[in-house]
Amino acid sequence: MRVAFFTSGQFVPSSRFRVLQFVPHLQRLGHECLVLPSRPEKYASWPLLGFRLSGVCKRWNRRADLVALEHWSPDVVVLEREIFSDATFDVEQALRRIARRLVLDIDDGLFVLNRHKFEVLCGLCDHVIAGSELLAARVRPINSRATIIPTCVDLEKYRVPSSEYRGGMTRNSELGTRNFVLGWTGTAANLEYLEVLREPLKKLSQEFPIELRVIAETDRPLRWLGFDRDGVATRFVPWSESTEVAELQAFDVGLMPMPDTDWTRYKCGLKILQYMAAGVPAVASPVGVNSDMIHHGVNGWLATTPDEWLFVLRQLLSDPSRCDSVIASAWTTVAERYSVQVQLPRLIACLEAVRAGQ
Repeated sequence: MRVAFFTSGQFVPSSRFRVLQFVPHLQRLGHECLVLPSRPEKYASWPLLGFRLSGVCKRWNRRADLVALEHWSPDVVVLEREIFSDATFDVEQALRRIARRLVLDIDDGLFVLNRHKFEVLCGLCDHVIAGSELLAARVRPINSRATIIPTCVDLEKYRVPSSEYRGGMTRNSELGTRNFVLGWTGTAANLEYLEVLREPLKKLSQEFPIELRVIAETDRPLRWLGFDRDGVATRFVPWSESTEVAELQAFDVGLMPMPDTDWTRYKCGLKILQYMAAGVPAVASPVGVNSDMIHHGVNGWLATTPDEWLFVLRQLLSDPSRCDSVIASAWTTVAERYSVQVQLPRLIACLEAVRAGQ
């Protein structure tokens, strides 16, 4: 099978976890893959050109991609999310005219940003792959051919949690080292979600030697949040694909606070999966799929209000041993439901069916 992927960019999370991590496995099984990323990346610009001229370049490059696609003649084309992050869909319409079979892959509530475009894209495609049942429910009234493939992680890149590893939590408690690391990873645009933790972390810092560690592509919003001014030791770690897993495994607790909004309700819980796969206990807001992924006290913890966050984190820091069974259960959750190894056969079956016109 020949499959072409239109992606947002090499380092865009949706591209990395919805498409790029599957490509080597598809190729290993004999499928031919062509990846056509946005240039520059969909949400970025080339500094020397600025945002407007970079946008012009994106459009010219995408038109060139259509020419390359027509020459390559794939069996199936997979469009990750949308081609441009705006209200236009003329290039998608051109893509539809070229592609024998077209699949839309979505992992966010794009209809919240532009309902009309979302409806057009779902209608253009032969099939839609949705990252959750919540997203699929929004697709089916427009396109009944919808398959749920959750966002997942490639377990080959993560170590199986063991008593020897198990994060820094045990080492800190046994050896008396200074800080318990409460970690968060994500895009800078979502750093504002940490605001709900301001008072809980301020109080915890008076009781325990903690550090808030943030992995992101820029530290400017982190400095603006000013947790260090509240007495919370804070460390910024620049995101790098090559060090991502190792940095996650240095967390003692993984944090995913998130408000309940029309946008966040349709997110696919990537942070939780990364924490679980890295052998790090996860604490998250019960928003959208988070409540399906985490069974409170079994494979992670859920918290909504500042008081709930304070209660849960205080419990974990007071008695790190309570994390042992949770970490093992979390790993099993990922391995059985949210791993590339489990979802790859479902993706192939879906694409094969689309190629056959089913």
